[in-house]
Amino acid sequence: MSSTVATPEIRLPPTGSTLIESLRRAWQLFMLGCRAFRRLLGTLFAIGFSLLPLSVLLVALPAVSPNEAVLTETVPPARSRWQRFTRRVFAVLTATALLIVLFAFALEVVARLQLPKGSQLGIVAKKLLSYSVADFVPDDPPPADLPPGKVWLTAPELLERRAILRKVAARQNLGPMEKRETEERLAEVEAEIERRLPQSPRLRLMLDPELAPLLAVPLWQLMPRLLIEQWPFVLLVMYAMDLVLLLFIGRVPLAYNFRYLWVRKRDTFLTSFAFTVVVALVIILLAFVNGMYKLNESTGVPGNVLVLSEGSTDELFSNLARGDADNVERVVIQADQWGRPLGPVGVARARIAPDGTIERLPADAPLDLPGAVYLASREAYLVMNQAVPTKPGEFPRRRFLQMRAFQDVRIGAAVHNIQLEPGGTWFTTNSIDPGPPAPDGRQYLQCTLGQGVAAILGEDVGKKRLEVGDTFEVGDRYWKVVGIMQTGGTAYGSEIWTGSDNPVVRASGKGDKFTTLVLRMADDSETSAKAMAWYLNEVYEQAKLKAFAEPDYYRELTRTNEQFLSAIVLVAIIMAVGGVFGVMNTMFASIAARIKEVGVLRILGFKRWQILISFMIESLAIAVVGGTLGCCLGLLADGWEASSTLSGGQGGGKSVTLTMIVDGPILAAGFLFTLIMGRLGGLVPALSAMRLNILESLR
Repeated sequence: MSSTVATPEIRLPPTGSTLIESLRRAWQLFMLGCRAFRRLLGTLFAIGFSLLPLSVLLVALPAVSPNEAVLTETVPPARSRWQRFTRRVFAVLTATALLIVLFAFALEVVARLQLPKGSQLGIVAKKLLSYSVADFVPDDPPPADLPPGKVWLTAPELLERRAILRKVAARQNLGPMEKRETEERLAEVEAEIERRLPQSPRLRLMLDPELAPLLAVPLWQLMPRLLIEQWPFVLLVMYAMDLVLLLFIGRVPLAYNFRYLWVRKRDTFLTSFAFTVVVALVIILLAFVNGMYKLNESTGVPGNVLVLSEGSTDELFSNLARGDADNVERVVIQADQWGRPLGPVGVARARIAPDGTIERLPADAPLDLPGAVYLASREAYLVMNQAVPTKPGEFPRRRFLQMRAFQDVRIGAAVHNIQLEPGGTWFTTNSIDPGPPAPDGRQYLQCTLGQGVAAILGEDVGKKRLEVGDTFEVGDRYWKVVGIMQTGGTAYGSEIWTGSDNPVVRASGKGDKFTTLVLRMADDSETSAKAMAWYLNEVYEQAKLKAFAEPDYYRELTRTNEQFLSAIVLVAIIMAVGGVFGVMNTMFASIAARIKEVGVLRILGFKRWQILISFMIESLAIAVVGGTLGCCLGLLADGWEASSTLSGGQGGGKSVTLTMIVDGPILAAGFLFTLIMGRLGGLVPALSAMRLNILESLR
C-alpha cells in the first residue's frame, strides 16, 4: 500500500526581468495619467479663455502660433527663437490692450444708459469678488499652550472685535459700569494685537496704512462701480462690439454655417430647447429673489424710524413699556451723528378729525394745540397658530399667521402709508364686533387683512380671497373682516391688523406692552430718520433702545435673499455644465460629419482662425435662439405671486406674499447666461476643427 506525500508550494521572489517589467508598466500608467491631467488642464484653460471676446482671442493667436496670419493675408515665417518670442509678446500686449479698450467702451455705453442702481446681480458680483489678497496671506496659528475654553481669533476677527468695542465705547449713553467693562475689554484686544503683530504677516498687512487700502479690501471695491452693479449689461455690450469687430476683421463663412443649421434643424431645435429650459428656469428663480428685494425696498418709508428694545433681533422678541414710548416720541434732535446741523427736528404731529381722518400739522404748530397727537405708532407684533382645513383622510396641518395690534390704527395707517380698499372700515380698540350676535351665538373680533393673507385665507373656503364681512377662525376665536388694506408690494400684505385691547392680544401677554414703536419724522426725510435712529441708539439715556431708519431695518432682512441667490448660482452652474456638454456633443458630431467640408473651406482660402470663428458663431447662434425663447418664457413669470420668509439670520422673521418681478437686469443676465454657455460649449469643438489638416480632412 503506497501513500502520496503533498509537497508545499514554494514561491520564488520575482526575477530581475519581472521587476523591471512591473516598473515599466507603472511608469507607463503614471505618464498616461500625467498626459490625461495635462489635457484636462488644457481643456479647462481653453474653456476659460472662451469667455474672452473672440476678437481678443484672434489678436492673441500668434502667442500660440507665431506663424499664423490673422490681420494680414500672409506673414513671414519666424525662423529664429527671438522672432517667435517677439511675436508672442506683441500678441499678448495687443490682446490685452484690445480687451481694455472693449471694457472701457462697454462701461462708457452702459454709463450713458443711466440704468437704475442697486440691482440684485450686483450682490452676486460682490459675493464672488469678496476675497482680498490678505485672505491668502498665512495667519499665525494658535499656540500650543492655549488655555482650555479660550477662543483663538484670526487676524480679521481680532480687528473686527476691536472695531466693535471702539464703537460701543464711543456711545454717550453708556453707564459707568458698562463703560468701564467695555474699556477693559478693548484694552485686552489692543494688547493682544500688539503682542501678535510681529509674528503675524496677515495682521501686519491689514494694519499697513499704505498696503491695506489695496490688498486688505475685497476685490470688488477696487473695480469700477458700474462694472460691479451692471455687469450683465457691460458684458453684453462688450460681446456685441466684439461681433462687430469680427465681421470687420475678415470674412467668415456665415452663410455656410446658417445653411447647415437649417439643414440639421431637428438637432438645432433640440439643442436650443435645452437652452430655453435652462434660461427660463434661471429667470424665474431670479424673478423670485427680485420680488423679495423690491418688497423690502417698498415696505420701509424713508422718513420713518423703527424702535425696538435693546438686544432684540426682531420685532417678535422686543418689549417696550408704555412710558418708554411716551418719552421717545417727544425727542427733538439738532444735528446728525457727524455734527451737521439739521435744525430742531422731531416726530411729526397730526390732528384726528371728527370723521377719523388724520390731518397733518405743520412743523411750527403750537405744542399745546388741542387734539394734537404725535405720529408715533405703538404696535405689538405676534404670530398666531392656525389649523388649516383639510379633507377627510388628510393629515392635520397648521400654519403661522402674523398679527399686528395697534393702540390707534389710524395713526399706524398714516405712519405706514396704508389705506383701505373702498367699502372697508378700521376696527375699534378692543376689536369686539358691536353688531348683533350671530345666529350661532359666536362673538366675532374685528380685523383688517393685507391682500396677501386675504388670498391665503380665501383658499380655505374656496374663494379667490376673503372680502369685507367674511369670517375665519384663528387662536380659538372667530374673526370678522371689516376691511382689506391696500398693501401691494409691502410686507404688510401678509399681516392681520387688529386693536391692542383685543382679547386675543391680551391673552398673549402683549396687551400692556408694545414690541415696536414707529416714528414719522416731521420733515419726512431719510436723513433725519437716520439721525434720530443714531441719537436713540448712542445718546438717548432714559431707556436702552435699538432704533433703525425703517428702510435700513428691512434691508437687514435680506439674509434669506442672499441664501436664495447663492442657491440660484449653484443651480445655474449645475445646469450650465449640462448645457455646455450638450453643446459640445452637438458641435463635435456636427464637425465629425463635415470633416471634408472643412478641408474644402481651407482649400478655398479660409484660414484656421476663420474656421474657428465660423464654428464658434454657429454654437452661439444655437445659444441665442434658445436663450431668446427662454427669456420670452421667463418674462411670463412677471407678476406671479409667491410666498417666502424675510429673515435677518438671527432668529425671527416674517412670512410674506410677494410678486415676482422680471426686469431688464434679469433679462440681460438670462441672455448673457446663454451666451456664456454657447461660448463654453463651442470653443473646444471649434479648436478641433481649426487643427484639422487639409489633406487628412479630404481623405
